[in-house]
Amino acid sequence: MGYKAYMMIMVMLIGVASLFVIKRPDGQPYLSIDAIFNKVENDTQSLLDESKRHLNEAVDYAKQATSDESQAIKQPTIYKWQDENGNWIYSDQPNPKGNSQTHELDPSKVTIMAAEDTSILYKDKQAAESESLKANSMNPQDVKELMKNAKNIQKLMDDRQKQLDAITEGKKEKGN
Repeated sequence: MGYKAYMMIMVMLIGVASLFVIKRPDGQPYLSIDAIFNKVENDTQSLLDESKRHLNEAVDYAKQATSDESQAIKQPTIYKWQDENGNWIYSDQPNPKGNSQTHELDPSKVTIMAAEDTSILYKDKQAAESESLKANSMNPQDVKELMKNAKNIQKLMDDRQKQLDAITEGKKEKGN
């Protein structure tokens, strides 16, 4: 089996090599090293040219997209005015009663933050104060219970300190 495979490989090599020697009707060999290198060089050059063309198209597209964006982005306008109580009001719409100051914002310097819950602003002040008092006040029974727990914790800590002192004194006596 090895001999047959060797012979088949040799026949193929001789067939390919003969293409370099046998000539076409125009007198040129069917294959030549120069023809192979020229073909590779031409194919490489056409691939390079096509790549350059695609790259230039992509760059032109990117330039067009960025120029369109820069033209489309205009600086936002903010309007500012004082209400009848003297509070400053900021809005993206001018004061409907007139007399508002105009400010142009630079989008590159604006930080956008999430909105916060402003419902507390609409509660009446007395309800808010009474809620804060409820959260900070305790009835007398709760205060007595709290003081009793604090005394128990202090007693446990004192007992623990006495145990630690007894242990350290016992070690000192053994050391002498």
